[in-house]
Amino acid sequence: MRAVDAWFTRTWEGDRVNKRTRFPTTLIVTISLLAACGGGSDSNADDAVATSAVATTPPTDPPVTEPVATDPPATNTPVSDPPVTDPPESSLPDWASGEMVTVESDTGPLELPVEFAPFCEVSRSFYVAANALEDVGGEQVGTARQLFGALGALAPLTIEAAPSDELAEKPTAARDHLTVIIPALEQIGYDATRIGELADAQAFSDAIEGLGGIRDDVRKFLIEACGADGDVLDSQSQNAIAVAAEAAGESSEPDGPVDAVAGTEVTNEAFTISVSVPTDWTEVEESVESGRDQMVASSDIDTFYGLATPGVLVLRGEGGLRDGGFVGRLLDYQSDLEEIQCVVVEEADYDDGFYSGQEKLFDCGTDGLDVRLLGGTTSDESLYTMLLLIHPTDEPGVRQLIVDTFEVA
Repeated sequence: MRAVDAWFTRTWEGDRVNKRTRFPTTLIVTISLLAACGGGSDSNADDAVATSAVATTPPTDPPVTEPVATDPPATNTPVSDPPVTDPPESSLPDWASGEMVTVESDTGPLELPVEFAPFCEVSRSFYVAANALEDVGGEQVGTARQLFGALGALAPLTIEAAPSDELAEKPTAARDHLTVIIPALEQIGYDATRIGELADAQAFSDAIEGLGGIRDDVRKFLIEACGADGDVLDSQSQNAIAVAAEAAGESSEPDGPVDAVAGTEVTNEAFTISVSVPTDWTEVEESVESGRDQMVASSDIDTFYGLATPGVLVLRGEGGLRDGGFVGRLLDYQSDLEEIQCVVVEEADYDDGFYSGQEKLFDCGTDGLDVRLLGGTTSDESLYTMLLLIHPTDEPGVRQLIVDTFEVA
């Protein structure tokens, strides 16, 4: 999912200075002073001059002046703008309108953006069909065709439902892989043993691998973002097989488990080859040819060489694919088998996690016995091994025992 765009809040506060105007108050007081002057007298009484008192105005108190009443200075309340704030940070992606819807997911009610819910729904359908192919047997050609057809239709619907370009990337890649895979499968009749007939088998293999990676990514997305439960998804995938098989007129039952076969480990003297074989394969023979170690185990080695008795030949060589080691030995033995009228009836890539190469099943006219050439090289291509295996057709556990235990050093 596209990263959610963060909203950052920036607050600006304007500082305002409130100035007060000073008005000076003046008090006027008037003070009046009256000064009186006194005169002298003669000591001769006869000559005394009669004087009369001079009327004088006594001084008066200074006038009382009332203070001037003034109103307090007017002050204006400072006006400041409210702080500017951005909306709170949103957890929704930028493509979401904000409208939400509640859906019933595998894990309970889930609130999702209204644009997102349809994408979850169609992505689930795509995953269920892709995951179902993991359990379709090689003989269920019609079932596989139905499921691949469903994927071809669901991929563009998933792209259309994606609410963003980023969410559309996986279904777009899946659609592109399917444009390579489906025509190639139609060309070989959905027969995996015929992959080698394709003009560009590597492009086909790359597309299959790419589609598998997308399937795994979609599963993780459904669980983490859409409330899906892994067990529920697996159950729905099994249901999808049943629906596809019914539409194709085939059985939806997967291949039954292989019955285990008890084995005994055998090795060559140099301890460069080891393998577990059925307990009745008591005859063991080894040899070294052209620097390659070889060991055979069977209940009857002589008739094993005539392809009439179960047994196994294990060959060990050095050089891997770089000198044509494995491929060369495989072609040599195939040529020998074809000389006695054996025909390849199935062919597939072989990979057991340690050796990777090929496996071929031959029809040699031996009723009740499967004749196989299989093996490959180590990951560093320093060693290779090839096995000629003959086992009863109705005992696939013998093949499983050999495959699980063979090793060269």
